[in-house]
Amino acid sequence: MNAHQPKSPVQTQQAKNVLYAQAGGVTAVINVSAAAVIETIQQNSEVFDKTYAAVNGIKGVLEEELIDLTDIRDETLAQLKYQPGAAFKACRFDLDPLEHNPEQYQRVLEVFKTYEIGYFLYNGGNGSMVTAQKVAEYCCQHGHPVTCVGVAKTIDNDLALTHCSPGFGSAAKYIATSFLNATLDIMSMHNTSTKFFALEAMGRNTGWLTIAAGLVKDVIPDVPIIILPAERPFNEKAFFDKVDQLIASKGYCVCAVSEGIVKENGEYITIAGVEHTHERDYVQLGGVASTLSHLVGKHLNSKTHYAIPDYCQRSASHMVSKIDWQLAYDAGKEAVKAAVRGEHGVLPIVKLTSSTPFSYEFETVELNAVADLEKHVPEEFLAEDGMDITEAALDYLRPLIQGEHSAPFKNGLPNIPPIQFTPVEKQLAPFAVIK
Repeated sequence: MNAHQPKSPVQTQQAKNVLYAQAGGVTAVINVSAAAVIETIQQNSEVFDKTYAAVNGIKGVLEEELIDLTDIRDETLAQLKYQPGAAFKACRFDLDPLEHNPEQYQRVLEVFKTYEIGYFLYNGGNGSMVTAQKVAEYCCQHGHPVTCVGVAKTIDNDLALTHCSPGFGSAAKYIATSFLNATLDIMSMHNTSTKFFALEAMGRNTGWLTIAAGLVKDVIPDVPIIILPAERPFNEKAFFDKVDQLIASKGYCVCAVSEGIVKENGEYITIAGVEHTHERDYVQLGGVASTLSHLVGKHLNSKTHYAIPDYCQRSASHMVSKIDWQLAYDAGKEAVKAAVRGEHGVLPIVKLTSSTPFSYEFETVELNAVADLEKHVPEEFLAEDGMDITEAALDYLRPLIQGEHSAPFKNGLPNIPPIQFTPVEKQLAPFAVIK
């Protein structure tokens, strides 16, 4: 913990109920953090009273869609620890700027007062930390002190300041495993069939998951690979030259590419669609692997293939990294411990204490220090031509995918039926949420 971290604005007579919510894209281990939050709250009953979860993140707060978790069954807690997706339904929804929509903030305050919420734990990425900060500041400024603590997660690994983000290791393990399997397939078929394969990884502006495909080198050291992270613009001529060179030497080429890779003029290579809301437009990415595959197919006059893991890479309960699982659990536990200490407006982040063996600890930073910032793949992780990764990148990635913590299986499938929760009976008038 940093000794200078801000304390909760009110240290006495603060409401003791806790509200937990999930936001943004899910991870395979986000519910592990939820379980850790609940268990750590239970271990500190002298500080906390009731525990609630909001359904659909901050949208659920506005709509008073809440679940009382105070007496959650042990069996449900155990199931949370290997359940993919977001058990409490994460949201793609942000509060509007206060000056544009003060009614939203007034409603949040009304809900917090009604349910005597004194602690708000928001499990999300960098954008979600902005929402958490807004909620805490408004409530505190309007006479209802709320201790707000973030719970880190994101498969994109783009949270600033932290060594890594809980959720990334499992997604990286899935990407690397899938890419390895596909590479072995291409190796076996390229003489008479497919000579080029592209896999598209998530990551709007960062290439962390894309570079994870490079772990294939630990199994096939001389693999003919091209890695195209979002951090470097796409140069079509250089790309084709490298494809030609690799196929000439090895007979085939495999490629990992970021969904958000851009041309040298800054435009995305492919945009799947644009979602319009009353405050902003959201660009949906996807399809760049298909585009590259077709371009190479024409260039080579050869059969090519591509894969878009999409949701599979972030929800693979059968491919959870044991290290990542523990990071996610610790993130939830440390968030509650920060609240117990009275820290407010903070996010526990991972600090590396040893590379070999891999070890870490958590320390808290202010939410506004990470809100809306992005951590990019550093230059020293990328080859000079921007189409491969270095040994330093592999050294960073390897520890995060270690160990297996998969869901239990039943009848040949992961035993992960949806968890059913009963919402609390609403006490307030309905509130219309405009998206």
